[in-house]
Amino acid sequence: MQRLIITAPRRAEFEDVDAPPCPSDGLLVRARVTAISTGTELRVYRLVPVDAAGRFLHANAPLELPAENGYSMVGEVVEVGDAVTGFAVGNRVFAPATHRAIAATPAHLAVKLPAEAPDEQAVFLSILEVAHLALRKGSPAPGENLAIVGQGVIGLAALAYGVAYGFRTVAIDTDEHRLAIARQLGADLALSPVEPHFHEQVRDFCNGDGADLVIEAASVWPAIQTSMEIAANRGRVVVVARHTDQPTFSPVGDPFLQKEIALLVSYGHPPDGHRWDRRRSFALTLAKGRLNIAPMITHRFLWHELPQVYQRLDQGERDLVGIVLDWRNA
Repeated sequence: MQRLIITAPRRAEFEDVDAPPCPSDGLLVRARVTAISTGTELRVYRLVPVDAAGRFLHANAPLELPAENGYSMVGEVVEVGDAVTGFAVGNRVFAPATHRAIAATPAHLAVKLPAEAPDEQAVFLSILEVAHLALRKGSPAPGENLAIVGQGVIGLAALAYGVAYGFRTVAIDTDEHRLAIARQLGADLALSPVEPHFHEQVRDFCNGDGADLVIEAASVWPAIQTSMEIAANRGRVVVVARHTDQPTFSPVGDPFLQKEIALLVSYGHPPDGHRWDRRRSFALTLAKGRLNIAPMITHRFLWHELPQVYQRLDQGERDLVGIVLDWRNA
């Protein structure tokens, strides 16, 4: 079977390996489609570590080559471990797996999919949940204004949740193509931070105040600065993007200190048993098909085109947003 590996900075290739054994507490899943988490996967493609010492590729995962990439798969169960209940061969599931033809996944991380959830939307479940967690971390109240800075897959996902939950939404990005997608998703206001009177437009939309909650999903420190500038006094800013650059401003200097902004970060589901643990949060995302993400799926490729897709992302093609890879002929 084929799997995608990163063998050097900006070098991705496929290798033919044996299918993994099925763990007793897990499943073997044959891929139908995988999705690209553009921010995380591009960072891995470039081999940019998450820590200053350069030791880790992901939190608690050493930077070692070759490295697999990705964490989003929809496929069919082809084998069930001896200790597993609740799954059967032939089930269609989401699995947080890398780009490969067959994946072994712990059963407790697999999600059985309802018939009404299309492959190409369900494959974004983990990416959607990153945004879902950020929104919950900000604890928006009914009637509050929600701004999302950065309209990549995470930012657009946060916007989709905001629209589904009925918040007044502002989508912010420098790219007009991504702002157009935000408008299709239902953003009440979509604009660029370089537009004339940007801050005034946001304040006017927010009834003369700033945004009650801002989600920063752009992965650069200037986006955090923009988020803090447009936040209301005593507003909240949730940083969901991973940052590897350094700030050029003080988040506790003037004028931010006197705004008494709550600066929060979001990472990972709460422990099992929490009201919104992983199982319950995923179930809500899948419920009744209320979450509209179809406009953010912009490109579809065959699995073997993935190295070329990474090259295009690395070269800055910002029209590549929601990307689905078809593995059904692998």
